[in-house]
Amino acid sequence: MQLYNSLTHKKEEFYTNEPGKVALYTCGPTVYHFAHIGNLRSYIMEDVLEKHLRYSGYDVKRVMNITDVGHLSSDADEGEDKMLKGAKRENKSVMDIAKFYTDAFFADCQKLNIKRPDVVEPATNCIPEFIRMVEGLIAKGYAYVAGGNVYFDTAKLDEYHVFNKHEEEDLMVGVREGVEEDTNKRNKNDFVLWFTKSKFEDQALKWDSPWGVVIPAGTLSALPSPSSIWASTWTSTAAASTMPSPTTLTKLPRVKHFWVTSGATSGSTCSI
Repeated sequence: MQLYNSLTHKKEEFYTNEPGKVALYTCGPTVYHFAHIGNLRSYIMEDVLEKHLRYSGYDVKRVMNITDVGHLSSDADEGEDKMLKGAKRENKSVMDIAKFYTDAFFADCQKLNIKRPDVVEPATNCIPEFIRMVEGLIAKGYAYVAGGNVYFDTAKLDEYHVFNKHEEEDLMVGVREGVEEDTNKRNKNDFVLWFTKSKFEDQALKWDSPWGVVIPAGTLSALPSPSSIWASTWTSTAAASTMPSPTTLTKLPRVKHFWVTSGATSGSTCSI
């Protein structure tokens, strides 16, 4: 079987780290509202992939995250947390919103005959692991603290825009109305890993950390679930998308420079 590898931009033969076994990560929804048909298209494609792998004889373990914190209304490191926005809209707590729309999402999946993943893990269950990940990135020199926030340093990477081949000089910051440049960043492409409470004083969910009372950014909450779930390896991450999003671009450096350098190994990273 061949899959398109968004890292190398070509079709490649599918292989696994362990013969006959596939560890598959598929990004789950941000549960602040109902999923629309465009959202569900992605999950149909991922379901087809999983079922084909099982039909082909592979032992598949599929993990899906649920983003219930940290997903901002802007692709930039700004805007309102979508979960908080949903809670205000319906005059409910963030966790009530998360449960209601998680249940609604899986009800829609059932109607479309989409198999429920083997492991479904909300981001709020993974905070200690995310803190450990950020600590590891800082210790290795891939992240830094500035203005109270923790940023990933993209200057440490040989090629950050590997998925869509953007030229760095073509990327401009603050050119869209309502988007301001973050002067705490060392480089214009750096992205936030953790926000301090100073950015969102009314944030409903906050956690103590080595950097103060903080919330994880969407770049963490949309990550493949922690290594404690996977044991040590994962084979493939699937994304049914024709254009890599900013969040997609941030996944590779975070996983590569934490998990791989911490002893875990990743196999082929493929898109449908």
